[in-house]
Amino acid sequence: MDDLTTSLAQNLTTSLSPADLQAAFSNDNNDDNDLGRAPPRMGFNTEPKLCQFILSRRNVTASVSLEIRPSGCSTGSGLFIARGEQDGIEAGREIYRSKPLMLAFDGAGGDGWCHFCGGYFEGYFGGEKGGVRVCSGCGVGRFCSKECQKLAWNRFHKEECKVLKSTPGIKPQSLLAHRLVWFQQKGYITTEQGAVIQGLEAHFDEYTREEGGKTTEVYDVAMAIRDVTGEGREKKIDVGLIWKLVPQLWTNCVRLRGSSSRETVAFALELVTAMINHSCEPNAFAFLEKGEIRVRSLKKIAAGEEITICYIDPTVDVKSRREILMDEHFFECDCARCKDEIETQKRRVAADGKTSMATVRQAQISMLDLIKSAAVTACKYPGVYSDFANLTIVESTMNTIMKNAFPNFGWGDDLDPVPMVRLCLSVLYLEQGKPAPALRNGLRGYFARRGGRTDPNAVNILIDIIHVLIAASCLPPDSPVLKDASFPLRVDISNVMYWYLYKACKEAGEVFGDDCEYTKAIGDLFAKMMARLPAGASRPPEDDFMEELEDSLRRVVEWAGVWVYEGA
Repeated sequence: MDDLTTSLAQNLTTSLSPADLQAAFSNDNNDDNDLGRAPPRMGFNTEPKLCQFILSRRNVTASVSLEIRPSGCSTGSGLFIARGEQDGIEAGREIYRSKPLMLAFDGAGGDGWCHFCGGYFEGYFGGEKGGVRVCSGCGVGRFCSKECQKLAWNRFHKEECKVLKSTPGIKPQSLLAHRLVWFQQKGYITTEQGAVIQGLEAHFDEYTREEGGKTTEVYDVAMAIRDVTGEGREKKIDVGLIWKLVPQLWTNCVRLRGSSSRETVAFALELVTAMINHSCEPNAFAFLEKGEIRVRSLKKIAAGEEITICYIDPTVDVKSRREILMDEHFFECDCARCKDEIETQKRRVAADGKTSMATVRQAQISMLDLIKSAAVTACKYPGVYSDFANLTIVESTMNTIMKNAFPNFGWGDDLDPVPMVRLCLSVLYLEQGKPAPALRNGLRGYFARRGGRTDPNAVNILIDIIHVLIAASCLPPDSPVLKDASFPLRVDISNVMYWYLYKACKEAGEVFGDDCEYTKAIGDLFAKMMARLPAGASRPPEDDFMEELEDSLRRVVEWAGVWVYEGA
């Protein structure tokens, strides 16, 4: 095989089963079988011309020079700040932005995005979906304009529409595998692009380790692609080659979130970003903005240092992260954060004396199942699961789980997944119109989770807390909550709200950049809230305001049960 453009043009004259394909790729097979084993994979750093092609593509705009070298995180290659960049790159800077080769949106998370240009629908941040054009054929494709819908139809949606109609729940990565074959047939894939794609890690041995499971799933996708991408009844694409292509897309498509969202909104195949390796304590992150992948630094990255991102949701506990990474990428993360969190659990288990790591893990799973039931099941089936809809019962059950897991030592709000669970409870309480428990859980989750970090999740958490503070500051005078003498005064809640809104503006600019639409939206909200203050009133970060804030913040967080709040 010279490159993808040559390989995908070959024909298959026999019909293969999953077992045939498994045997063809088995390490126990001879090298001269029909399809051949997955060849030994060499790092891209051994191919200078391919590295130069990846980094010099015209749709990539970098603020610093980049290099592809042997990785310190894996056995392959990685993306580095060039050694010639003497100052490296500071925290809160854009490393590069690029237009992905292909982009597919993920379920409900992608509803607010144009499936052609990758832009966020104007007004969607405020809850409106004005201007959304939904494809009448599949009911899945969404476009911001008639022009984008027409362009998408001509480039890829004409073929994809039938697939989405018959399989509306198809994985975005699998949809991109379909699209890659169509792109090749239309001549959109260059020889260099094909060579890079063919050299990407695919985990062939892991996917074909045993009959069933992933083997069958990959086979089904490969056969589906073959059936819809053939050129006439007699000519079909080689399913063996597609069999290799599918896991390559599953492995190397990067998850993308929008700046204002926590969940994945899209998957993209982008050649530079595919070079970046994983860390649960990354020094960079990627997000989607106006159809571009933007990669920004979370901390200072020195010249010659490797760039890392987190492949999954970084807010989940260490055991869950490792399980997801093993399932999706076939490795167990051993970064400094993972080691530290495991050691913390071991120390607390030893200090308690009446628990075990297995008990703690089961408690974590129980809490995650509990909050998922409250957030999803109770909302999906209103009136059916009353215990899950009653958040007081949910919170009481969570406290019982925590107590039983650590009968002597106590769980502590900072031990995962409690910070995330409390933040979820805060949102759910607010949706039920209960700002007091929403505020208490939100603040406890915020302070326990944040740890002084400034990252995308910290900004989004701040916005959630601000919504709760706004609701609490707008309670009517006859609200039962205000009859509770321990509840913070309205002036204290307002002061904290103004401060957090100021912090959100500042941190959003540092994390996402001043030109990000989310940053602008937060800035607009801050300006509107400041305009409501009477003339002469102090504003953050003025000295008079900061002096008053100190007492207000202390009273609010102490009421919430937060006793350590340095860096608030």
